Amino acid sequence: MGNENVNSLSILKRFFEIEYGQKFDQSELYLKLQECLEKINEDGMSVLNDFSFFHGFVNDGIRSQKVNDRFYFGLIFLQMLITLILIYAGIIFGIFNIILITVLILVEILLFWIISATKRQSIFLNKIRKWSMGFYSDIDLANFLSIESLQNFLSIEPFDEKKYAKLWLKEMSTSMDHDWQDIILELHPNENQLIPNIRVTLGGVRKTMQPASEYGFSNIENSSPNILLITLLLFSRKKKIRFFGLDYEKESIQTRIDQLNNHFELLFGKRKQKPIEYDDEQECWETIIKIVDRSSTARNDIRQSLDVFGKIINSYVGYDAV
Repeated sequence: MGNENVNSLSILKRFFEIEYGQKFDQSELYLKLQECLEKINEDGMSVLNDFSFFHGFVNDGIRSQKVNDRFYFGLIFLQMLITLILIYAGIIFGIFNIILITVLILVEILLFWIISATKRQSIFLNKIRKWSMGFYSDIDLANFLSIESLQNFLSIEPFDEKKYAKLWLKEMSTSMDHDWQDIILELHPNENQLIPNIRVTLGGVRKTMQPASEYGFSNIENSSPNILLITLLLFSRKKKIRFFGLDYEKESIQTRIDQLNNHFELLFGKRKQKPIEYDDEQECWETIIKIVDRSSTARNDIRQSLDVFGKIINSYVGYDAV
C-alpha cells in the first residue's frame, strides 16, 4: 500500500514537472546536456547517489518540446459542450450519470496527457540520441586526427633487439607463460612528447612504465613514432575494427596488422593464435591481446560520461532510449 502511494505521488510530481515550469530552446537544452556530462566527469560515480539533476534535465527537455494537441483537446471540449447541452435539455439527468460522464471525461484528459507527454518524450529522447551520437562521432574523429597527425613525424629506425633483450631478461621473461588475453598494454600520457609511455601487465603483474622506444614503437630518442605505434593506437581506441572496402585496401591494412603481430611475437613470443586476428564471419579485425588507451584522457572522460549519462536516462524512462 505504501509503495502504491509513493508511485502515485511520483507520477503526480512528474506530471507537474513536465507541464509547468520554464521552457528552453534547443541551444539551451544542448548546453544543459553539456552541463550534465561535466557534472558526471567532475563528480564521478557519486552522481549515482542522486539522479535528480539529470531527471530535471529530462523533464525540462520534455516540457520544452512542441506537439500539436489541438485535436485531442478540441475533442474533449466538444464532448463537454455536448454533455452540457444534453444536461440542459434534460436528456441526461441524475447525479450518477453526471458523475459517470465527468469521470470518463477526466480519464480522457489523463489519457490525452499521457499521449502528449509520450510524444514529447520521444521527440526529446531522439534529440538526446542525435546529440550523443554527435559527441561520439567527434571523439572518434579527434582520435583519428590525433593518430594521423603522427604521420608527419614517422621514424623508420629499426628496432634495437639487443637493447630490448636486457628489458626482457629483467621484466618480460615470463611472457610466454601467459596467453594473449592475459597480456595488457596500457598507453599512458607523456607530458613532454606526443608519444605515449607504455606499461605492460603480464598475468595481472604490472611491469615498470617504459618509453615507447623500449618496446620498439618509436626511435631511440622517443621523439618520433613509427608505423607500429600508429596501428597500435588505432586498436587501443577500438577492440574491433570492421572492414568496408575493396580487396586491395584490405590487403594493405592486413600488411600493417601483420607487421604489428610480428612485433608482438618478437616482444612476447609466438603462440598458435595471433594477437590480432581477422574474423571472416563478422568481417572485422579483433584484438586478442588487450590494448588500453589512457593517453587521450579528456576524450576518454567525455566518452565515459556519455555512457553513464545514457544509463541514467534509460533507467528514468524505463527502456533503452539512448
